[in-house]
Amino acid sequence: MKKQMFRERECIHRDDDVEGEFYNGAFYIQALQRLPVDRAMQVAGRVGSFFWSDAAHTLVWLCSNCAKELNLTDTPRAFTQAARKQA
Repeated sequence: MKKQMFRERECIHRDDDVEGEFYNGAFYIQALQRLPVDRAMQVAGRVGSFFWSDAAHTLVWLCSNCAKELNLTDTPRAFTQAARKQA
């Protein structure tokens, strides 16, 4: 069986030693798409870039504030499996 590889991206606040979680890249993209274009560009500018086609294989670490802006904190399915197991 092939080992599944994931890419990781993170928001600019990761180095600030703040609370955060890994989110499924596809849910991150969907959350961006729900925002007005100018707001989505602002939020996306805080996260390392990746091709949307790679979203299924990308984990996105977001600080609590960035996740709240995307309304991901209330979406348990957006969390990665590893994050759910720790909770």
